[in-house]
Amino acid sequence: MAHGAAQPGIGDLLWPALNFALFVAVLVRYGGGPLREFFRARTERLRAALAAGARARGEAQSLRARLAQDVAGLPALLERLRADLRATAEQERTTLLDLGRQAGERIREDARLLAAQELASARDALRAEVVEETAREAAALVRAAIRSDDQERLVREFVSTARAAS
Repeated sequence: MAHGAAQPGIGDLLWPALNFALFVAVLVRYGGGPLREFFRARTERLRAALAAGARARGEAQSLRARLAQDVAGLPALLERLRADLRATAEQERTTLLDLGRQAGERIREDARLLAAQELASARDALRAEVVEETAREAAALVRAAIRSDDQERLVREFVSTARAAS
């Protein structure tokens, strides 16, 4: 034995083993209930966390499947929306054309009525002008045709007619 190292004996092994056994006995005697409760609660928490994780994974897979289905249906949805927009635009076009035709028809009818009124007004004005001109011409012709002896005779006839009427 060089360097003065001592040989381990049975006592060096027995005392630590006995010390550990006493430590375990004290732990079991006084700490067994709380340790069991701690590990039981920990086990429950772990089970709950695992169940929540499984639920979350299931929901995520379900959501992923729905999203994949929605993505797969996007071209059909896009085509359906395009068809709906075309149908709506065609309907609006038809409606606007009908409204335009109706407005054009109303404008034509109003123009016809206005033209008829203007024609009647022009006819009446022309008739009044012709009557007035005819009266002027007739007056001029009568003045030119009547002589002074005709005028005296007309006045006498008028006076005699007026006396007879009174």
